[in-house]
Amino acid sequence: MRSKSPSRAASTSALLLCVALAAVAPAPAGAAAAGATTLALERFTPMELAARDATPIAGAPNDSPPAATLALADGEAPDASSPPAAAPGRRKALLYSLLLPGAGELSLGAKGRAAAFFTAEGLIWTHYIWYQVAGHLRRDDYIEQAQLNAGVGIGDESDDYWRIVGQYERSSGSGPGSYEEEVRREGRELFPGDPAAQDAYVAENLPSGGRAWAWSDADLQRAYRDTRANSNRAFDRAKYSFAAAIFNRLLSAIDTQILHRRLARDDQANLDQGTRILADALPAGGARVVLSRRF
Repeated sequence: MRSKSPSRAASTSALLLCVALAAVAPAPAGAAAAGATTLALERFTPMELAARDATPIAGAPNDSPPAATLALADGEAPDASSPPAAAPGRRKALLYSLLLPGAGELSLGAKGRAAAFFTAEGLIWTHYIWYQVAGHLRRDDYIEQAQLNAGVGIGDESDDYWRIVGQYERSSGSGPGSYEEEVRREGRELFPGDPAAQDAYVAENLPSGGRAWAWSDADLQRAYRDTRANSNRAFDRAKYSFAAAIFNRLLSAIDTQILHRRLARDDQANLDQGTRILADALPAGGARVVLSRRF
């Protein structure tokens, strides 16, 4: 007398043959128009199936062999236990964006976004160079004005010196508009009741030689002050480029993180697309078939 239940290998082979025939058989016209399939017992993603297979079955012995699984997905046999393909490195893209805005987007394949950040970065540093050059040209201009119209004999001094040249009509002498009067007042405040110390202070701090000046005309001195103000304004505008460069890097860093997350979602969606037929033999006996299709 033959056994009522066939062996597990024979059962699995017959089941796989039926599944293969069902997969290649043409679907009826009505079913194709509805966009559905008639072989649909359960719908799971490969990741869900892998998690379910890892769960022990109640009543099954602990030393039961793992279930045999068949996976057919659009002509391929993907490994259901493998994680989805990872998008390019998030930290690497972040580092690239902080070093050069647009480089992180380029590493993730977003060439259009990368071009926008590259263009912005180029405009920022063009702005910086433009105002730096303008500031230096105007600085050379007001120094030349002081040399021609105030008798200054030097060209390399601190900004405080050039400010004082524009503020006072002359460096020495008495009366209004004399810088010497300001120096003597400071000496009296520092050394009250000590005329010798006051004179020493004046001799030490009063410009002399090539540093001395005397403006020949008030209008020329006023033009000097305007040129110097324009030079300082240009240097100040050049400093704005650093703030803009920092902002551009932060914006690019945020953009790469958003882009990386979107690419990760797209990778997961691509993994779930297509038709998959999965069949396995259970350790306790029997079998199961799952058809998964993305519409």
